[in-house]
Amino acid sequence: MHYKHRKGVGTVNPKPTRKNIKTILITTHIVHMAYQDTKSLVLYHVYGQMMILILAALNTYYPEYLTYTFVAFILISLILTFSRLRSQLKGPSFEQLKEIRGSKKIYEEGTVDVSRLMASDTQLTQEMKPLAVSSFLGLFAIIIILVWYQMYFNFAGSLTSDPLLSGPLRFLVFLAGYEVPYIMMAFISFRQNKASKSFAQIPRNYTLFERGLVGQGVVIRTPMDNYEVKLDSKRKFVELISKDEKKPMRVRLYSSKPDELFRLINTHCFSMPKNTESNH
Repeated sequence: MHYKHRKGVGTVNPKPTRKNIKTILITTHIVHMAYQDTKSLVLYHVYGQMMILILAALNTYYPEYLTYTFVAFILISLILTFSRLRSQLKGPSFEQLKEIRGSKKIYEEGTVDVSRLMASDTQLTQEMKPLAVSSFLGLFAIIIILVWYQMYFNFAGSLTSDPLLSGPLRFLVFLAGYEVPYIMMAFISFRQNKASKSFAQIPRNYTLFERGLVGQGVVIRTPMDNYEVKLDSKRKFVELISKDEKKPMRVRLYSSKPDELFRLINTHCFSMPKNTESNH
């Protein structure tokens, strides 16, 4: 059976507000970031500490380059962050995607419709408010770091100019200047990830093929035997919940026809088609 969603069919949702859409756009991005593997996180912190040790050593013996080393600290931190995000968002190979997209399309939902359905889900807005607060705290932390740089490194510069201060002590002074903002950023990131993992990934658009699901930041190949499928007709979504405890993953698919999507997933995406009559 071939089914393709047509815009506007069977939808009676209220018009989304600009405030709802803004909150959802910010927090959905955070949720995608939360699903990261331990290896990439460990490497991120190892590289971060190596960078801090090198910069503190440079400041100890070449204090005249203090301004440049702090700029390097910010730039390298951004590079490491984007590198980690890139590794997290790395999906299947081109051949795997080609295989999925080359199979029969059985359902699709576009960005406009998904955004409208998300904004109409008032419970989702309430669920994501803590994540929105976390995101704004992250932005506020950047301002604190800049203020910290101006205050602390001015103090450190005058302190370390004393010729009686030993090299190891000068090194510790500069080391603290980098470690404090780094630890603060790591703590905020940890809190964001911990809070985000209780929420689902929500692709803003997606297409279901017989060989798998392809959406924004999400690719799941069939058979989906390692996933549990849940339906919420009232809130108009279907959730795919991974049974793998080592790689927890929860994907929420907002749909104008969630019952139909639920049925199509159960009949096309498992090794053994499931009877969905008892779930309605």
